[in-house]
Amino acid sequence: MYPAAFASKRPCEGARGLVKAHLDGMLPSLLQELSDWTPTTRGRGAATLLALIVYAEQAIAPHAEALVGAFAKAYMDDDEHVASRVAECVCLAGAFVPAQVFVGVIASHVNGGAVAAASRRNWMAVLAALLEGATEQDIAPLLPKVCEMVGEMELCMPEEEEHQVHLLRVLRACVSSGGKSCWGVSGQLFASFLRLESMHYLGMNALSAGAADGIQRLAVALELEGGAKELFEREAGGVLAGAMGTRSEWRRDSKDLQVFDTLLRSGGGAVVPLLDTCMPAFTIVADMNRDADVRSTLLVLLDFLLAESGIQHNMSPFGASLLADVIVPVCVWRAGKVASALRKAGVSCMKHLMAQRLVKPQDVMKLLGEGFAAGPLDPVMKSCMDDDDADIRYIACGAAREMFAIVAEMLDTEQVRHFYLELLRRLDDSNDTIRCEVATAARTFMASVPVGYDPAQYEYLLRNLVVHLDDQNEAVQQAVLPAVLAAAPVNPALFTTVLRECKGKHRSGKMCQEALDHVAKLQHDSSEILE
Repeated sequence: MYPAAFASKRPCEGARGLVKAHLDGMLPSLLQELSDWTPTTRGRGAATLLALIVYAEQAIAPHAEALVGAFAKAYMDDDEHVASRVAECVCLAGAFVPAQVFVGVIASHVNGGAVAAASRRNWMAVLAALLEGATEQDIAPLLPKVCEMVGEMELCMPEEEEHQVHLLRVLRACVSSGGKSCWGVSGQLFASFLRLESMHYLGMNALSAGAADGIQRLAVALELEGGAKELFEREAGGVLAGAMGTRSEWRRDSKDLQVFDTLLRSGGGAVVPLLDTCMPAFTIVADMNRDADVRSTLLVLLDFLLAESGIQHNMSPFGASLLADVIVPVCVWRAGKVASALRKAGVSCMKHLMAQRLVKPQDVMKLLGEGFAAGPLDPVMKSCMDDDDADIRYIACGAAREMFAIVAEMLDTEQVRHFYLELLRRLDDSNDTIRCEVATAARTFMASVPVGYDPAQYEYLLRNLVVHLDDQNEAVQQAVLPAVLAAAPVNPALFTTVLRECKGKHRSGKMCQEALDHVAKLQHDSSEILE
């Protein structure tokens, strides 16, 4: 605790008594030196004040208001040497002055409406340093007052890292010094840490990481067996309810939106019980009158939740409503870059939703419609597969693959005809990556083509698949082959005829021969079963 000059030993009783006797005369001049215009004088004053505090010990308590005021002015000194010395003075004073004294002094100064932002920053910096040196016994009864002070500072301090970092220091000091006494204010501490963690929205990544670490430390201080997960389970509900209460007013820079996003991303499996509460917020996505940035933020968050392993399987009760009321509406084609960005995020959500089988086959079929009466999902899926944006086309092909797997054998003949034409069109895409992806969709689609399907249409479909077995890109050949093999059971005889004909026209008949071997095996297995 003591400076190196004292060799970590307490000064003798006589020396301490002498300094205490003359403290009232020495202290004012030293505090005046701290505000001198020359760095040398300020540095000398800070060094002398440090020694004075060592000798005076608890006798400085009556001078707490003058000391803390001087510290607030000098703590952020431009001269690093002076600032370092003042920081030592603050920490040492925190060990000798009762916590309730300096907290009361600081609270009386920062609560005034006319206090400048820089002054509030300095007061918070001093408060953090003083709290770091306090004991649990001293700080425990003051935690509610400190948390209240932090809450007020959150509203009036600039959202800049040089200011917010001192709020983080205060919160972490409360946790480190308060220990188990933080139980009484755990909700306030958690909410404040979460708000600071959401500062990554403003590019304050280091601050955000520090706040996330603060939540971990709070869980340790509270001795929670489940760690941060248990802390989230206990406190996240209140924070979420507060954020959801303002969702009708959310804008791009809304703090509640940022906290909502951060909470769901950071909570992991602990947010599962809260999913029912937060789902209404995602309906904002389909509201064309809302801020596009808000809709985009919520879509990206939804995509994250659908892909997060600890959460995704608990999303199934909401799958049908999310697809019908949130995802499909935003994927409808609209002109403009903003609409394209939203559409891309929406299609990604659709792909994850279907890949995890979070929507039932009957719900998908209801959205697809039947025959000539197409539902809302049918034109959306086709338009996304034909979008100008290559990324959207690629993701939509993956979504189609999952959709065909879900509704296998459920499409009617009119739907089969419409979709196979769309698949064949996409196999001629200028982007080979997309062609490989749509080939996987063609493979799962073949399960919906009924055995004995119209021979003319089947032959047209098969020939337009087989032609890609002779593609210049070997990756495309390998991607299309499973789709061709999946077409064999529909009409083995016609399949064999077409493949034999095409084999003689291709530069290499290897792929066609592999398909012929496959259909021969199918026929052989079928004949054995009949026998």
